[in-house]
Amino acid sequence: MNKTSRHIFILFLLLASSVKGFGQLRPVIRRPPGAERRILRENAIQRVERVKEHYITQRLDLTSDESTKFWPVYRRYQAEITEIRTKKRINNSAAEPDGAEQIKNELNFESDLVNVRKKYTSEFLKFLPAEKVSALFKAEREFNDELIRQLRERNQPNAAATNNPPS
Repeated sequence: MNKTSRHIFILFLLLASSVKGFGQLRPVIRRPPGAERRILRENAIQRVERVKEHYITQRLDLTSDESTKFWPVYRRYQAEITEIRTKKRINNSAAEPDGAEQIKNELNFESDLVNVRKKYTSEFLKFLPAEKVSALFKAEREFNDELIRQLRERNQPNAAATNNPPS
């Protein structure tokens, strides 16, 4: 009995240690190629959108009532503008044939952008004074200009240092 209990004890010890070892394994998450890059890009876009919302809120000095009405409408406006710009980018890509159809599409997309801006300007004027609506479009332009400027600076590190060598 002594020998059998010893074998059972060793078997139990091996079994217990193997269960603990399997408990520490982590699942392997397989992502498709480029998924990490896409996730990083989406995170960056979300961060930019949060900064943009903060910037616009400060520039427009929105009251809480104005803010609750403004942001859902503004997000719909941004979604429509983004959709049109995406179609416009596809139209201007190398995959699309050049020619009369592409020019016609380009003009239609520009017209669509103007129509969306007109539509949402009247929507914004329902709950915002005209001065704030005007300030909104100015704030958007200023934010986009500043974002482009900062991205250019990041993409050209030490450009000034390479152009002006130390004397």
